[in-house]
Amino acid sequence: MTPARGELMVVETAEAFAEAGARLFADAAAAAQGRFVAGLAGGSTPKSIYRRLAEPPYRTSLRWDAMDLVPGDERFVAHDSPDSNLHMIRGALIDRLDHPVGGLHAVPFEGLTVDRAAAAYEQTLKDLYGHETLRPEQPFFDICFLGMGDDGHTASLLPGQPDLLDERQRWVLPVTKGRPESRVTLTYPVLESSRVVVFVVSGEGKRAMLDAILSGRDTTVPAARLQPQGRLLWLADRAAAGRWAS
Repeated sequence: MTPARGELMVVETAEAFAEAGARLFADAAAAAQGRFVAGLAGGSTPKSIYRRLAEPPYRTSLRWDAMDLVPGDERFVAHDSPDSNLHMIRGALIDRLDHPVGGLHAVPFEGLTVDRAAAAYEQTLKDLYGHETLRPEQPFFDICFLGMGDDGHTASLLPGQPDLLDERQRWVLPVTKGRPESRVTLTYPVLESSRVVVFVVSGEGKRAMLDAILSGRDTTVPAARLQPQGRLLWLADRAAAGRWAS
């Protein structure tokens, strides 16, 4: 079967899932010209990929000092909170490296409202990019990892929220409804400004939604609406892939 959108990579084991994600990251880094900018998904699914990147050969073969790492969304909590995506990324990857990365760009928190934090994070990304507007010939991300919820959300772009899903000017928005805690999320324009987008999907609980997207039956959920500038790849384990694994 051929997915309605993008390419599908199905792996058999948890170890193969982590290795496949790490290899995609490393290949994108090798192809990058100049500094390498990667978008990192939060949640539990990509954690094994980040841990694999902190092991040989990636730990020593990649130029971590020439990288900028950008979380795609964040709960509006302190950076040391166990609920923070930044906290997970640091524990799984950053703190396990021998040398610091060139830049780890965190959503600011201390002393700010969620609206001000989103505005400040957007300016941080524009400073990193070097322009106030996105340019087709200059993708923001070399690779961007995204997760997908069983409701089809990605980053913190949530179903049924047109103020998030229809935004085409702002790069970053506050998310103040739909979840117990406020969040900050990147929007479609900057997520789509990517040479490679990799959705990482694991577990039987994601099977129905992934099947609906891959088959083209559902084109309305946030993950299905993302139209990256470059390559789109779905990295799934057998439990999530279901009938697509055959």
